[in-house]
Amino acid sequence: MKKLTKLLSLAVVASSCVFAGGPFIAAPEPDVEAVEPAIANLPEVQPTKDIQPYIGGSLGTSNGSAQSSAKVCGGCTYNKLTQTTGKESDKILNWGGSDSSTNAMALAGVEVNDYLAVEARLTSAVSDYEIEDHQAISFANAAVYLKPQAKFEDFSVYALLGYGISSVDFMGVNTKSNGFQYGAGGSYDISDQISVFADYTQLMGSTEKISKATSFGNIDSINAGVIFKP
Repeated sequence: MKKLTKLLSLAVVASSCVFAGGPFIAAPEPDVEAVEPAIANLPEVQPTKDIQPYIGGSLGTSNGSAQSSAKVCGGCTYNKLTQTTGKESDKILNWGGSDSSTNAMALAGVEVNDYLAVEARLTSAVSDYEIEDHQAISFANAAVYLKPQAKFEDFSVYALLGYGISSVDFMGVNTKSNGFQYGAGGSYDISDQISVFADYTQLMGSTEKISKATSFGNIDSINAGVIFKP
């Protein structure tokens, strides 16, 4: 009977501890090793180059050639011995030559990327071509070029491949011709905004009739100038 009473007393004390909020012993946490999150090594994206406009100008020298061919009527003759008249055959007179001129050029273009630009040029002869006994010949040219280029740090080399229109004034008559034009050159970057350049262009590769007797053409130009990138 005494044993039963003790067991009941212990049961009552235990239950009072549970309902009264007795001491709580936390279960031990498992020993887990921390794992760093995996991050994919993505390739670095290169920023795209913005389209870069530019303007510029140059002074240079150009060389042009002219040829003339005219038929001259033969004169009358008189033979004193036979006292007869006659007529000489017609003659062909040929003359020509070449002359140089100072020319000014203005340009505007857009760099599409490091390898290609598109460029427009306007060239005008500051002084006229004066070839032998010809009257003065004035010249102007407008052209648009594709400009493939290769860059080596501050230095660049390029080609010019395009289409142009030439205007020639001779004895009050204006003659226009058009066709393929080309050139090549190099530039050096003084700063991010300013470059200097020098190049060669063929502005008029064939001769054109500018009067009944005269042909003019074969205009080669050498230029040196400055380019500004705003």
